[in-house]
Amino acid sequence: MAGDAGQPLKPPDATAAHGDGREEEEEEELEDQAARLPDDVLADILRRVPPRWLAASRCVCRAWRDAVDGRRLLRADLLSLSLAGLFVHFDEHKLPEFLARPSSSAAGARAVSGNLSFLPSASPNCGYYWQRSKGCDWKNYNIKDHCNGLLLLHNNCVVNPATRQWNILPKGPGKRGAGNVRYRARLVYDPMVSPYYKVFKIPTVAYYCRGEEVDPSMEESQWPPFLCKMFVYSSKSGCWEEKDFVREGDAAGTAGKLRAGYSEFSAAYFRGTLYLHCQTDFLMRVSLSDNTYSVIKPPMGLNVEDYLEIKIAKSEKGLYFCWLRVWILNESCGQMVWMLKHDKDLKHMPCQWFCRRVKWVLEDINYNLFRASKFQQDNKKETTEEKFEWNSDEDVEDKNMVDHGHSLEDKKALVYYDIELLGFHPNKEIVFLSASQQTCLAYHLNGSKIEELGNIYPKDYYWFKELANEQEHIKSFIYTPCWIEEFPGSN
Repeated sequence: MAGDAGQPLKPPDATAAHGDGREEEEEEELEDQAARLPDDVLADILRRVPPRWLAASRCVCRAWRDAVDGRRLLRADLLSLSLAGLFVHFDEHKLPEFLARPSSSAAGARAVSGNLSFLPSASPNCGYYWQRSKGCDWKNYNIKDHCNGLLLLHNNCVVNPATRQWNILPKGPGKRGAGNVRYRARLVYDPMVSPYYKVFKIPTVAYYCRGEEVDPSMEESQWPPFLCKMFVYSSKSGCWEEKDFVREGDAAGTAGKLRAGYSEFSAAYFRGTLYLHCQTDFLMRVSLSDNTYSVIKPPMGLNVEDYLEIKIAKSEKGLYFCWLRVWILNESCGQMVWMLKHDKDLKHMPCQWFCRRVKWVLEDINYNLFRASKFQQDNKKETTEEKFEWNSDEDVEDKNMVDHGHSLEDKKALVYYDIELLGFHPNKEIVFLSASQQTCLAYHLNGSKIEELGNIYPKDYYWFKELANEQEHIKSFIYTPCWIEEFPGSN
């Protein structure tokens, strides 16, 4: 990290694979050494450790973990525990927009913005789709993944929007392998476990393009393979590494059959496990502790030939699977069982109550950067609304944030069409939805209450579109800021 005086001391590597007894002896020795120190002395020592190393220190031994947790040395207000808003990226915008929660003047509230224009750009003035040319970095700001406050962008840049720090990863392996295998990148980061993040490139089978030679043996082979090759970047080592993950259990099918399916490639990470929705009819559960993976069938039979809007996400009770309805993965007793949480079709929500709350605010980042300069009044507005504050004690269900409620029976005009899933609240059983790509809704799975949060359609977006009547395509990502300023490899 820039500004560090030399290489900082690093605690013992807590992510090493389970050993043959030697590691257990070393851990017992560390336990004995820690036990010789009075609790107050150990806590005073650990209190002086920077946040990222303090997070890693939790993994050294039980005594250190108990000292950190018992004295609350790792400040919760720095961690990515609270929802700040949603990133919403329209296809013909250079930068993603940010729908921020209402501002708060409470003591301790931090200013947060989703504006990524602080990142270096080779073409900072290229703000319109038709201005793209060779060397233009138009796609660099597309968000590929997010995890606990960090974003992974299209150009393999990992960025923390809260602290405005970033790291451009070194060039890694290609996007394609033999048999038209494509590698999709996913981000893994948990500051409570380790100060380091990782990027995984996971293989998926894709369509053959016209004229491409088809390998019959590949089409009949099991997928995913018994030894699944992935490429892993670690911010600790600063380099890419090839790793084999061993399959436990059966494959999902043959490569040729699975190649027919198409869906958005979604992922979720928690409890040391990376969950991947790769094709429409199976998920991968990747265990990072022992380099194994298993195939999980979806909660119902899906037609792989159909395009389906499917998302998996971490929420209040674990892993959630959403396709029209919502299921939760129960992993107790070593079994993988899907439990139906919500049996109503989210496309036709029979909500009991409709609530309008204090509006969430769309930053209109692209408009302010590329069009507002022509209008002095809008420029003034940009400077006053550049950052938005949030309070971690307030949440989407805070009753004080609601203006008023109406029974839907009394509000027959409030009919929504083209419902799309934007994401899940990370800590509550709430689904964020888009109504006709105009309005963001919060749908409470418990009680079927729906809240209108605010507008998500960007200002003057028609000026950015190449074809005025072209159908919109949007991607969305839930954002929980991480305020730990120590960032491995930061520029």
